[in-house]
Order: sequence, then C-alpha cells, then structure tokens
Amino acid sequence: MVITLLLTVLALAGDALVRSYNYHAQIIDARLAGGYLTSRPGLYAAPRVLQAGQKFTVEKLVATLRRAGYLESTASGVWSGSFTAKGAVVEIRPTSQITNQPRLVRVTFEGEHIVELTGDGVGLELFTLEPEILSNDLSSKAGKREILAYNEIPPVLVHAILSIEDRRFFEHSGVDVKGLARALLRNVSDEKIGQGGSTITQQLVKNTYLTPEKTFRRKYAEAMLSLALEQRLSKQDIFALYCNEIYLGQRGAVAVRGVKEASRVFFGKELDQISLAEAALLAGMIQSPARYSPVHHPDAALARRNIVLGAMRDNGAITQDQLSSASAEPVALAPDRSLDNSLAPYFVDYVNRVAQAEFETSGESQRIYTTIDLELQQLAEQALKRQMDRLDKVYAGRNVKPQAALVAMDPHTGNVLAMVGGRNYAESQLNRVTDAHRQPGSTFKPFVYAAALEDGMSPIQTFMDAPREFVYDRNKTYRPANYGGGYSMREVTLRAGLVKSLNVVTVDVALQTGLARIANLATRFGLPKPERYPALALGTEEVTPLELATAYSVFVNGGLRIYPKVIASVSEPPGTHNLPPTEQVISPTTSYMITNMLAAVIDRGTARKARGAVPGTAIAGKTGTSRDGWFVGYSQNLVCAVWIGFDDNAQLGLTGSEAALPAWAEFMQEAVAVRPDLGGSNFECPEGIKFVEIDSTNGLISTVWCPLRELIAVTERTSPHLECYFHGNLPLRTSPFAEE
Repeated sequence: MVITLLLTVLALAGDALVRSYNYHAQIIDARLAGGYLTSRPGLYAAPRVLQAGQKFTVEKLVATLRRAGYLESTASGVWSGSFTAKGAVVEIRPTSQITNQPRLVRVTFEGEHIVELTGDGVGLELFTLEPEILSNDLSSKAGKREILAYNEIPPVLVHAILSIEDRRFFEHSGVDVKGLARALLRNVSDEKIGQGGSTITQQLVKNTYLTPEKTFRRKYAEAMLSLALEQRLSKQDIFALYCNEIYLGQRGAVAVRGVKEASRVFFGKELDQISLAEAALLAGMIQSPARYSPVHHPDAALARRNIVLGAMRDNGAITQDQLSSASAEPVALAPDRSLDNSLAPYFVDYVNRVAQAEFETSGESQRIYTTIDLELQQLAEQALKRQMDRLDKVYAGRNVKPQAALVAMDPHTGNVLAMVGGRNYAESQLNRVTDAHRQPGSTFKPFVYAAALEDGMSPIQTFMDAPREFVYDRNKTYRPANYGGGYSMREVTLRAGLVKSLNVVTVDVALQTGLARIANLATRFGLPKPERYPALALGTEEVTPLELATAYSVFVNGGLRIYPKVIASVSEPPGTHNLPPTEQVISPTTSYMITNMLAAVIDRGTARKARGAVPGTAIAGKTGTSRDGWFVGYSQNLVCAVWIGFDDNAQLGLTGSEAALPAWAEFMQEAVAVRPDLGGSNFECPEGIKFVEIDSTNGLISTVWCPLRELIAVTERTSPHLECYFHGNLPLRTSPFAEE
C-alpha cells in the first residue's frame, strides 16, 4: 500500500513536472518564433528600410545590420539573420518567418549609394530590416549596441566570464544542480533567496524573461526556462546572447549593456583589443555593476578584477606570471564619451511620457514600437552639433552657451522621425522640442497669410510697404517696423509681404483679415490661441518646435491637420494600413499657394542661403527671428523645425537665417540623401490651381518688357487679368483687378 502510494505520488509529481516544463517551453518557443531580440519588453525604433538610390555605404549597412541583430556569415534562428559583405555587395539572409519574405536579399553599392536591391534574384523596391532596440531599461538611456556572435568574443573574455560566473557552463544542461542546491539551502526558512547557483543560462533567462524579484517561485521558473532554452539553442548562442544582453553599469547618462559597448565606453577600444586585465575587469563587474563600477568605485573594481584573475589561474586559463603581471596594472579608463553613444535620449523620455498617459504602460512592461528613424536621428544630432560648435565661437565671451532643438516628422502621418531636445542630455534633460515655449517670430506669418487667402484675398493684392500707424479697438494704435528698419516705400503684393517677411504689410493683412479669424485659425492648426492684438501677426504667442512643425505640416498635406505621433504600436509590430486622424483646416488650394510662397522664400526671400541645399528636391520654409532664431521648412514628405536660443530668454542677436537655417539645410540634405522617399522634385498640386507669370513688383501679368518676372500659383478667382502697364509702350490701365 505504501509503495503504491509512493509510486502514485511520484507519478503525479513527474506528470506535474512534465506539464510545467512544457508550459515554460512554450514561453521559450513563443519568444524564438517572434524573434528573440525583438520580442521582449522595451522601446524599439522604426525598422530601417533599404531602397535603391538612397545614400548608404557598405560600412554603414554592416553597422546597421549588427545593431539590428544580424550576424556576419552564419546565424541560427535566435538572431535576426546573417549577412556577408563582399566588396560592393552585401547579402542578407533573414531568419524571419514572415510570409513571402525573401530568403536572400542582395544589396549592391556604387560609391556611397545603393544602386540595386534584389530578393531571391528578383528586383525589390525596398526591404525592411528588423527594428533596433532603443531601451530595455527606462531608468537610464541606452547606447548604440552591435550584436556579437560567439566567435567574435575574445577567448580571454570568454575564459574570464566562465571562471567567475559559470565554470561548468559547457558541461551542465542549463541548471547547475550543485550550485542550485547551495542556493536553496542558504535560507530555507525565508522566502527570499540569494543569487548563488545561477548559471549563465539562468542569468540570461532572468534578464530577458523574468522580473528581478528573488523568490522560490521565480527561481523555479528560471530553472525550467533555462532547461527548455538549452534544448533549443546551442551553448555558443546562449553565451553570445548573454554577452550581448548583460548589464554592465552606467557611465554618464548612458546605461551600458553588452560587452562590446562596455569595451568602447570604459576603455575606448574595440572588444578584440582589450587586455587580460580589462577582460577580467568586465567579467568582475557582472555580479554587481554598481558596486564594482570602475568609474565610481575604482578600488572595489580593482579588487574584484584580481579575484577574477585568480579564478582564471585556478581554472588553468592563465599562468601565474600572467596573473602577477595583470594584477599589477592600474584601472585605466578612457575619457567619458558615453553621451555620444546614447540613442535619442530626449525622444525616449517623451515616448515614455506619452505611453504612460495614453496607454497606461511603459517599455518596461510592453514592447513599444516607436516612429524614430535612427539614421535620421543621427543626422539631426550631427547637424545640430556642427552648427552649435560654430555658434560657440560667436558667443565665446558669454558664460552661457546657446541651446538648440530640432524635430523632423512625416507631414502625412505625423510620425516623428527625429527629435533632439537640447545640445547635451547629460547637462540638461529639458526637452526643448516639446516643453520650451518661445515666441516664433516670423515663422507665424504663414498662418496670417493663410487666413487672408481663406478670407478671399489674392496673392497679388497690394499693400503699402512704408512706416505706418494702425488704429485698432477704436482708439488704440500700433506702429510696427520692418526688421532692420528698411522699407520699399511703395505698393507691394501680398505674396511679397510673406516672401520678404515685411512686418508692416503683414500687420496690414492681419487687420484687414480680422484678428479673431487669425486667432481661431491658429488653434485649428494646433497652435496656442494668441491674444487678439495686432502684434500677434508677428509671432508673439509662444509655441514649441513640435507644435510649429505640426502646424506647417498642414501646408504640405493638402490643408489637412495631422497629429504628431511617436508610438507606432504597442505589443505587436505596426501595420501598414493605419490611417492617421486628420482635420481639414484650410483648402488644398490655399495650402498650395502658401507652399508656393514659402518656396519663393528660399528662392529669393529671407532663406536664400538654403537655395540648392537639397539638390533635385522642392523645398519651402520660413525664417523667424524673435529673441531666438527659427527655421521651419519642408519637402514633399518631410517637415523639420529648428530653434536656437538661450534658456534664460536672453537676446540671441542673430537672425533665423544665421542661427537655425544652416542646421536645417544640412539635416534636410543628408536626410533626403539617405531616404529619397522623403524628397520629391515637386509639391503635389491640387485641382483649382493655375500658374501665371506676373511682374513681381506689381502683381500684373508680365510682358516681355518686365524686368522682374515670376511664375506664381493662384486660383482662377485670384488670378490677375490685366497685363503690366508700367513697362514698355502698353496703354495705361486703371486697375490691376478685373473683378474689383
């Protein structure tokens, strides 16, 4: 009877164990099927899209592939895929199980451009890589990681890690029974247990599957998952995953994850160049990165390093002479350049804020796929840094350096593609893209002119450009002045008022349109509602760069307002057919006429420095000068706003053309080069638009005698009907408007 009962208990226990193993094995299988590297909680960038014609090099593609989890030569299903680089050709072999996914993608380069893209021998328009991870640890910023294969990890580091963390790694099946028994017996009477006995496989499971709590239940799950993982992956893949995922502390504002990034951050060198002492230092940090930080606790780090060296000697990995020599070396760190390696820190902060507010979740508990394009993000950071380096020379005598912000977005979807909220995240975490409200100056003027066009004014209607005093609210007066104090002292067209950024003309247009009408329209564009004073026309109501970039998107989006978006999807990869919410703010013809005027701002107006900045691409934009410098502009598929100023609102003393425009032009040029789809040789012209050549001095139809001729966009109702009578021998006409 007792034997039967015992056998029954054992059978039930065995069955429960099998069912428990199968349950945990399913968790492992789901992770592997979804992509081990891209199926864990965290923030993910928008996937990189390759296409023929884009500016790209073999070296840059190789680095991108490594960051996205592709390994060189060969790779198992745990990685995103493999690739080989042979001269001007890179071959990619994805491991994804997506239907109709090519098994072999061939990318051919010529110089700095992709010239051909094929999948299984058939031409491809584009190919999408797996997304890069932005952050798994939201308490700090992540660096730019590149995935390592096992054979790329130096043997000296392999021996160091095995000696101190899991010397029997290549012998056990995922759980070291002796070590686990010691851990379980350590505090049998307490629910809390220590970390002793955790193998490398268990540590990997703990870091990528489980919460950090230290309970028997979690330890049991850790063991079962480890056993299942060992049945599905090779030892080499498990060790490589461990070395890529392990957290190794923090330097500056950046969390260091993975041994390759750690080598760069702490030693300033590639992983294959580290010494025995440096390998032992990294291995020693694994147990407690904070306690053994060589930055904050160099003495503790040195002592721990020497313990690792001793373990390596005991294991036969090094000799006594090597131990003595390495132990005598001091802990030497490279200068801190970790911030240069951080991934979009201001954007990551903003995504978390939006996720908590809109989805009541974060990247710590869900996979959040964002809209950021890391290639464009890097270009934005570089363009802004170069301009700030130039401006630092201008303000060398001041105690405070100017600050900067840049945001770029898709004007048709609202996807934020790049966001730089300041010049140095470690020094200031204020995101000036989203949280700095400043006067936009003349970048507000297009909204005044849009209201005027919507109200029925014509681009060729004329206004006096001369010192004037305007009366409003019956007995109040306002006397604006043009920037620099210059006036043409003659009638100019409405179009010229915007192109030349004439303050007096703009205020005249605003008062004739109606201040209330302009204020209400501004709110429909997504801008704060300005107070109804004549000065509103000159951009006195404070806005953020993100609000301004979103508002300018209306002009290139056929008059439709979109809403800025930083999260593409939660949990599942984003679909391709999700249409963004929109609102018709102005008519398509009005939006196109404003775009046509803003293109002239670059061609012959206040932004002439940007003429030809983006070859083969139609661009439009507007400078703004208040206490700060602004430039907001766009191509057919990319809008970008740049702000330069002082945090204390001190006078910058430079125009938007001098301060902000150079960074905008550099970014746009490089962005369209790497993503030609963001450009476009022309802006899409809606029905109802006609093009008329006018004399730009008076708005009449030009003749062969007119010295200043310009082709402009108008509607039939606002089109001129009389020829210019100021040049040549044509008879005098009394009015430039046939309908008035």
